[in-house]
Amino acid sequence: MTVPTPLLLLVGVLALVAVVVLWKLLLTAGLIGLAQWAVITQTEDSTAVLVAVGVPALVLAVLIRRAATRTGHRAGLRFPRSARRLEVTR
Repeated sequence: MTVPTPLLLLVGVLALVAVVVLWKLLLTAGLIGLAQWAVITQTEDSTAVLVAVGVPALVLAVLIRRAATRTGHRAGLRFPRSARRLEVTR
């Protein structure tokens, strides 16, 4: 049984995209962690430590909340309740 060449190419491209996205994610996480480590180890100021740890946590919380609330085929579009009811009845 042989696998068609276009399917192999598609799988290869998808794997490459996954590696690039994962690499960017790991690089970003590493840089944030490095910055947090530098602030925590180099300063005694509790405000600086709270900012270094809190700001990325707040950004992540906002992104997770946004991702959790965007569902369906009209994700990101905000309609008033009456417009949604109208769309359902059509």
